[in-house]
This record gives sequence, C-alpha cells and structure tokens, in this order.
Amino acid sequence: ELADILGVHRNTLRLYMKHHGVERKYSELTNADLDVLVSEFKKKRPDSGIRYIIGFLRRHGIRVQ
Repeated sequence: ELADILGVHRNTLRLYMKHHGVERKYSELTNADLDVLVSEFKKKRPDSGIRYIIGFLRRHGIRVQ
C-alpha cells in the first residue's frame, strides 16, 4: 500500500528501505508471553477473531507471523 501511495513499484520500495537500513522485523516474544497477551484480550473480547487479535497486538507494537 505504501508503494502505491508513493507511486513506485513495491520492489523499488523494498530496495530503498534496505539501502537505508529500514527493516520490518517480527517481535521477539516467547510463546508464553504471546499466550498471556492473547488470553487477556480474549477475556475482554471473547467473540473476537484472529484479525482483531492481530490488530490488538500491532496497536501495542507487537508484530507476529
């Protein structure tokens, strides 16, 4: 989406990011820590699905595969 906004091909954007040291990495989080976060979220919103959970994690700066 960012490449579209900038009007460049996504590969061009990736190369530019790599050249300038910008990386998208996953958060270093243990399975136990992730389980705690997801459990806490599910207590508050038991009917929410995976997309809401991923959004919750991203909103808190956590990026998972």
